[in-house]
Amino acid sequence: MISFRKQLLSAVMISFTLVSAGQYEIGSSSIELRDPARGNRRVTADLWYPVVPPDQSVTAGATLPQKFPVICFAHGYQHPGDRYGNLVGMIVPAGYIMISLTTFEGPFPSHRGYAEEVRFLSGAVSGMGSDTLSPLYGIADTLVCLMGHSMGGGASFIAAAGNSDVDALVALTPYEIRPSAIEAAGMVSVPTLIFSGTADCITPPEKNHLPMYERSVAEDKTYISIINGSHCGMGALRKCFTAEKLAGCKGGLGTEEQTAILSRYVIPWLDCFLKGEKEQGAVFNRTLVSDEGVTWLRSRPLR
Repeated sequence: MISFRKQLLSAVMISFTLVSAGQYEIGSSSIELRDPARGNRRVTADLWYPVVPPDQSVTAGATLPQKFPVICFAHGYQHPGDRYGNLVGMIVPAGYIMISLTTFEGPFPSHRGYAEEVRFLSGAVSGMGSDTLSPLYGIADTLVCLMGHSMGGGASFIAAAGNSDVDALVALTPYEIRPSAIEAAGMVSVPTLIFSGTADCITPPEKNHLPMYERSVAEDKTYISIINGSHCGMGALRKCFTAEKLAGCKGGLGTEEQTAILSRYVIPWLDCFLKGEKEQGAVFNRTLVSDEGVTWLRSRPLR
């Protein structure tokens, strides 16, 4: 069962300058799904999608000539799903749908349950695209990328392992949760992009991000370490930065600075793998080798 509450995107939600050359305005809904495989469990999420111009709107039984790939997003520990406006403002105007989970936001999440939630969400995408009551009716592609931050990044690795519903994976300072995301990476073969940060003391790269990259069996995998990159700069939650200071993290980029760096890579990478725009892969490659703000590892150039 799926229910929707449709609304316009609040200007407060996207308070950052759009860093992509996006062509779409943003619409949003709150959605509720039920997972019959887990006792009809209630799964809630925020839905952000490109607003299709009226002259391109979809009527019953029809589809758009071009559909939008879907990003299933998993938030970090005690970092609510609606506090990633920086990512929404970067991704959705560029022609992507973003479904952000709002479950397991409390202080005692089940890592296993959260990974199951992410996996369930990836499998629910096709149904939302064919449901006439859904805002995604006729506009959602079946191409799915899992994206997650911290705990959500670790959960995304587990959810992507052996999952035929998933076409790509982007992990932002992913955390080694239990069950092990590092072990799960050994069963993830889809194109994978991992972002790390040299100033991240919440999920130290050498114990979290880097082992996931090394264990991954993806033919196309890239590891980007942002110089002075912070753990909390991946999102837009003020108290996360306070927690970083209390944990003894030194310095680190803020949300706007870090989002600007993310934007140089996330959209070209998604365009290459989810839209088949190989020229964007070339843009990604050129940017990576000339960018003095990052260091990197990769299995091979994008092609």
